[in-house]
Amino acid sequence: MENKMNLHFRFANENDSKLYFDWANDELVRENSFNKEPILHENHVKWLQSKLQSKDCFFYLFLNDENKPVGQVRIDKGGDEIIIGISIDKNFRGQSLGGILLEMASDDYLSKHPTATILAYIKKENTASLNIFMKAGFTNKETVIAYNSESYKLYKTLK
Repeated sequence: MENKMNLHFRFANENDSKLYFDWANDELVRENSFNKEPILHENHVKWLQSKLQSKDCFFYLFLNDENKPVGQVRIDKGGDEIIIGISIDKNFRGQSLGGILLEMASDDYLSKHPTATILAYIKKENTASLNIFMKAGFTNKETVIAYNSESYKLYKTLK
């Protein structure tokens, strides 16, 4: 996938807490999340600190060529599953960046964990996300109930 904006990533750190908090509480993000409730700041800080300390969680923070944050991808191993999620900053939506971010993050993760299978759960009504994930190489779409919502489950492995 072409990287039109010269995007690059780094891994998130504690200094990114406010940025991630704002992204998590973005109206569209909450609408498309399995948990629609606004996130409390105190809970977010504790959650983020625990995730940043976990060897099983990868927070990819994407920046453009001006070093402005454009979005994030989180790949998190919990139990037997490695689950991916994404959000794009509201100022950068509609620029076809989602697929690029997903592809860059999943390719990086799979290069470090070549036997891994990354899973994505997407609410059935979220066709925009479904299309983005499929463009980024996620396949084998199946319908499941995830977090009490009818959802698609997609997979990505090393090619």
